[in-house]
Amino acid sequence: MGAKGWFILKLLMFQGLFVSRPQEDFDFFYLVLQWPGAYCDTTRACCYPTSGKPAADFGIHGLWPNYNGGSWPSNCDPDSQFDRSQISDLVSSLKKNWPTLSCPSNEGFKFWEHEWEKHGTCSESVMDQHEYFENALKLKEKANLLQILTNSGINPDDGFYSLKKITNAIKNGIGFTPGIECNKDPERNDQLHQIYICVDTSGTEFIECPSLVVSSSPTAPDFNFFYWVNYWPGAICDSQKGCCPPTKGNTASDFIIHGLWPQFNNGTWPAFCDQTNLFDISKISDLVCQMEKKWTEWGVWACPSNETNLWEHEWNKHGTCVQSIFDQHSYFLTNLKFRHKLNLLNILIQKGIKPTDGFYGLDEIKNAIKCVIGFAPGIECNEDVKGNKQLFQIYICLDNYAKEFVECPYVPDKSCASKIKFPKFPERDPLSESLSVMSSVSTT
Repeated sequence: MGAKGWFILKLLMFQGLFVSRPQEDFDFFYLVLQWPGAYCDTTRACCYPTSGKPAADFGIHGLWPNYNGGSWPSNCDPDSQFDRSQISDLVSSLKKNWPTLSCPSNEGFKFWEHEWEKHGTCSESVMDQHEYFENALKLKEKANLLQILTNSGINPDDGFYSLKKITNAIKNGIGFTPGIECNKDPERNDQLHQIYICVDTSGTEFIECPSLVVSSSPTAPDFNFFYWVNYWPGAICDSQKGCCPPTKGNTASDFIIHGLWPQFNNGTWPAFCDQTNLFDISKISDLVCQMEKKWTEWGVWACPSNETNLWEHEWNKHGTCVQSIFDQHSYFLTNLKFRHKLNLLNILIQKGIKPTDGFYGLDEIKNAIKCVIGFAPGIECNEDVKGNKQLFQIYICLDNYAKEFVECPYVPDKSCASKIKFPKFPERDPLSESLSVMSSVSTT
């Protein structure tokens, strides 16, 4: 979708940096209003919602509780799930004023679900789910930003306007200084992306901002979807590299999580996006026991083993690029939730595809998984010690909120033959700490 006719303002970047802290109280709200033209006029794609092209106006991004110091609470109440029935009377207004531009096209419920669960659940002391969305709609109408800017001669015409002029126009219109967030167009010009207006803790009145922090992840690139990747340990051990058992946990004979990786539609990906927020195991201390069983170090199935290395690598390389969606805890928790939701080994066994060193059609494996999730996965193979292609990793595609399975825009079918081996799960050698796969010494 092109950005022609959208309101695109090129101006100087004004940035800040959030540092998250785990608390449930808060000091004020940011009402965040987004200009659709800046969302679409970048190197990533955007899609109109299924309800049609949005009006040429700012759209709500969210109503976000914040602390005076520049950090914020998030995902405060996992038991308070989004319930669309609670906002049924607001849906028409939400589609108009709070549209989604993510791909593939959708109605917007996924976007609103994300906003409620990440931000709304942290404001339940002052408003319920209906009030959260209703207050955001009222505040957007009250601000009337497009009218304020056009009245000041700042028009949606691809023109260049100073940051000071835009800021002063909004301040004169609402009585308080806004925060401005920019992104870059394909020519690398800075352009107006989002406007942050501060709101009191009742969620009804504009106030002066305690801190003008304007981007929750200024260094994180945009992305289009996730790969959720699981590997089969037998394919690591039944190769020239050999392997060692994890040092902790009682690993079940099952697929193991490799990671949750943000991706672009063209087959490339962002990586190592924020060196100021590196892995901190204390932030996932309540998840470690589960992770030792479901997410052991895949490289450490090579030797020597050390589970923490992979978790650190996955967050630093991939997790830091998705901080607009997840903090460290929710990034790892989401992986575990999908692992609980989707048991790949059971899916394959139920279709007669078993890890017994047998050979199965590549399409047979993909179709077995597609029958359950509705979309074909990507399959990556490696070679056993005899040069046979074998099942190594399975790639499942998720939308860019990591909420739903989607069709893979780019499928990584790597190094596979039409028929591939499904190797046995590695068995512990009672005389050593190494693992072996019986197929390594058997005939095929």
